[in-house]
Amino acid sequence: MDVDVIQTLVSSLGFPITMVGACGLFIWKMYQAQLNDKERLYTELGKANAANEKFAEIIGTYTVKLESIESKVDKIQDKVGA
Repeated sequence: MDVDVIQTLVSSLGFPITMVGACGLFIWKMYQAQLNDKERLYTELGKANAANEKFAEIIGTYTVKLESIESKVDKIQDKVGA
């Protein structure tokens, strides 16, 4: 906003009404920014959930492999007699 516009508003409407309008504009701009941030965060959260699901699958695969290795080690221990 230009300074001349602000001076005109203050002189014609009065300072309190002009400030209420300015505060309302500020609140609206902050609300719009918050909505944009919220949408961006939801997008990132979806990406993180997809990555976590992939990691869970990988950990499940490693768990199966680890159980297989543990059973083989147990068989070796039985043969060795330890």
